[in-house]
Amino acid sequence: MRRDRPVVGAPLARVRSLATLMAAAALCAGCAAGRNADGEVKAREPGLEANMRGSSSAVVGTVRVFDARDGVSIQAFFSNLMPGTYRVALHERGNCTSPNLFSAGSPWAPPGFTKPPGELLPPFVTNSEGTEASFVAFVAGARVDGPASLLGRSVVLHWGSTVGEAFPGQPNNRMACGVLERGTTLRL
Repeated sequence: MRRDRPVVGAPLARVRSLATLMAAAALCAGCAAGRNADGEVKAREPGLEANMRGSSSAVVGTVRVFDARDGVSIQAFFSNLMPGTYRVALHERGNCTSPNLFSAGSPWAPPGFTKPPGELLPPFVTNSEGTEASFVAFVAGARVDGPASLLGRSVVLHWGSTVGEAFPGQPNNRMACGVLERGTTLRL
């Protein structure tokens, strides 16, 4: 295969997904990180990070949160998804231990948010293969620390465009969960 010509048969969804991921990485690196004397990329403000795991699915992912202006920037990446629509929601309790993720509690939104808390973040659609998805969102009024802190809250990935209620031992649309904890050093 010749390397001096672009690959014509690359699926458009894969190219868009890669472009989205690269844009999110550039946003993360440009706004929240810098190099130290050893050449390591260190977050200026470490922010928060949640490692997402599915309770009864193969879904995995990472959600990162950084202070930005009068709110936070939320950057998420998920893999092992089926094609379809999903929604990420912040939940009251930092607990992902129950099999149906009921332990995360009800959806949460910062004070002053006028819609239902489950609508804080917009829904997103996976690529045509359904294997991965990423997005960046801004949430006004929330912070990494302080009164409207996200530290210790859970992040839950919901299947479908709505955030449904959960009851102990009952099936629901919660796919994966992670607890927002202090971020770590980024290395390249």
